[in-house]
Amino acid sequence: MDDPGRDGCIEFCRRERPRLVGSLALYLGDAGVAEELAQEALVRVWERWDRVALMERPDAWLHRTALNLARSWFQRRAAERRAHQRAGAPAESSLLPDTPAAVAVRAAVAGLAPRQRAAVVARFYAGLDVAGAAVALGCSEGTVKALTHQAITRLRAAGLGHADETDEPEEALRA
Repeated sequence: MDDPGRDGCIEFCRRERPRLVGSLALYLGDAGVAEELAQEALVRVWERWDRVALMERPDAWLHRTALNLARSWFQRRAAERRAHQRAGAPAESSLLPDTPAAVAVRAAVAGLAPRQRAAVVARFYAGLDVAGAAVALGCSEGTVKALTHQAITRLRAAGLGHADETDEPEEALRA
């Protein structure tokens, strides 16, 4: 009754889920929505496991799928805000409650341009290498490097990170 292929999918999903949820929470600023979108992305992995298992970077495919879902969520959210504004109703806001340092990091990351934010989250929170982040973001490795550099420069200007260029802001993002 056990399906070895599906066992691999279950293991993959268990291994990737924590990083995926954390990445989405940082990218979206909403842990509840991050959980929902991560679950949807993992369902898509399950549905397509025969193909996903053969991919060179299934983790990058998962993160790309999740980022696409997050972009769609942002678009729906923007439409909802416009509708609320037209109706005169306040839009809901959901922030991740946490330590002051974590809130500061999330605020700084949220202030990045969307592609810079996606690159930083993919590289330093999701833990993807440059090649994996390129697959996840649907761009070249050079673009990932440029976006990451731009984002780190902005984060450091906002007072995050270290002066040492060899340090990566991974720990600050996990705060």
